[in-house]
Amino acid sequence: MTSKRKHWTAQAAKLPSPMGGLALAIASLGWTWESVMPSLNGWGQLMGAAIASVFLMLLAAKFVLHPTVLKNELSHPVIGSVIPTFAMALMVVSNLLGHYFPHAGLTLWLAAIVIHVVFLGAFIYYRALDFKLEHMVPSWFVPPIGIIVAAVSFPASGYQWLVNAILGFGMLAYLIMLPLMLYRLIFCKAVPDAAKPTIAILAAPASLSLAGYLTVTEQPSIALVALLVSIAILMTSIIYLAFFHLLILPFSPGYAAFTFPMVIGATALFKTSAWLGQFNQFQQLTVWIKYLADFELIIATLVVVYVSLRYFLHYFPMPLTPLALRRVLDVN
Repeated sequence: MTSKRKHWTAQAAKLPSPMGGLALAIASLGWTWESVMPSLNGWGQLMGAAIASVFLMLLAAKFVLHPTVLKNELSHPVIGSVIPTFAMALMVVSNLLGHYFPHAGLTLWLAAIVIHVVFLGAFIYYRALDFKLEHMVPSWFVPPIGIIVAAVSFPASGYQWLVNAILGFGMLAYLIMLPLMLYRLIFCKAVPDAAKPTIAILAAPASLSLAGYLTVTEQPSIALVALLVSIAILMTSIIYLAFFHLLILPFSPGYAAFTFPMVIGATALFKTSAWLGQFNQFQQLTVWIKYLADFELIIATLVVVYVSLRYFLHYFPMPLTPLALRRVLDVN
């Protein structure tokens, strides 16, 4: 192995695994804009998936070249809980790939589910070995509930039984974990500053459950939709207020936790608005939900752009030239 190759291999180990969450948000944001503005003619989803794919390939190289690093991160109570965002981002990218190559898209979707299940199993194993309630942070929602992304992105042909099982599992996990998480946050030690960005993830599970439910269920329950949308809006509103504190924290790769919860919140409301549109008695409510969805999409876009810029400025603080890039990596 040449010295240059050794150098780049060593640099791969330093890539932040939470970057998978940013990749997930970027891919999802492009898809959401595509659904809102069909005039983009596929370019919105394509650009989002393309940018996300670059991050995912970098992380895949890290995981393959440094399995020991991956194992150590999976055993960490915070980092281990956000690593499944890598698989979730793959699920979103698979939807775009399926538009052009259906078989390849389905294969990637199934592979992403397998990867997520492996990460979920590792998370459960390591947390069972060393469970402490104070270790519990909102990112713990990601491994068991994040898999619902598979239901939102599934290829819509076959595997209905699988997406139903995934949706049921994720929603049941949320039902069980939410009261435990609230108890931990209210009555136990404060979340350490390093893990505070994960608080933003509180906004994601209800919205993701709602988006998944409306995607795969032919006749959704009005009562269940009302419950989920109420929780989703409440949690998102709380995180909007929390941003006044969270956004002044020193930058860390954990900033990625700010992004996907905002995007999936907007996505869920757009799906809710589209579903409500079929009921004449809910026409005014449909309009209000649509306005709220538009607002949340604007906020989500601003948050994703802001976090992306913070990532870029942190890892590439000088003009992006080959010489400058080499100097940055040498310093790191």
